[in-house]
Amino acid sequence: MSSADKLAEASFFLELLDALENRKRPLTSGATAAMEVSYLLSAVLNSLYSALEQAKPIAGVEAVKAYKATRSALLGGQGVRNITIHEKHVGIDHSGYIPPPGNAVNFDLRKTPRLIQEERAASKGVVVRMGAKHYIEHEGKLTDVTELCFRQFYELRAFLSSRGIVTQQDAQADSPASGGPAA
Repeated sequence: MSSADKLAEASFFLELLDALENRKRPLTSGATAAMEVSYLLSAVLNSLYSALEQAKPIAGVEAVKAYKATRSALLGGQGVRNITIHEKHVGIDHSGYIPPPGNAVNFDLRKTPRLIQEERAASKGVVVRMGAKHYIEHEGKLTDVTELCFRQFYELRAFLSSRGIVTQQDAQADSPASGGPAA
């Protein structure tokens, strides 16, 4: 499997995570939304980690090691990914809404996930969904899981693109929703 394949896999899980956040209710009948967020966090981080592992022959072991080191809280031996894959699913520390700091600007340029588009098309009238965002404790603060996963995806894709491991065409094909990070 290639790094591009693993990015496409991560994109799949990201779209489900985004759909879950948009729906404000679980995607399946067997879990709570918080449990599903934890499962999808695990899947996204594992796909991204695998994309890095696949990149070693081209990017070099040291470059991949350095990339992981700058994200050790997520990808390191005691990081979120390792815990959620090998020990226990990371619990969602808070579900609700935490307003961003006053100086933060979030340009969410992601397209609406297909599950949400189809749900809206099937509905009669306007449907307003109120519900929680999901957060984990990360680097000493509560962090929105969906934003964290998308940010990690875009950063890894840029790293792989800069080393010629994925092409612009690969990047567009694997892009969750719109293909670009929020500015």
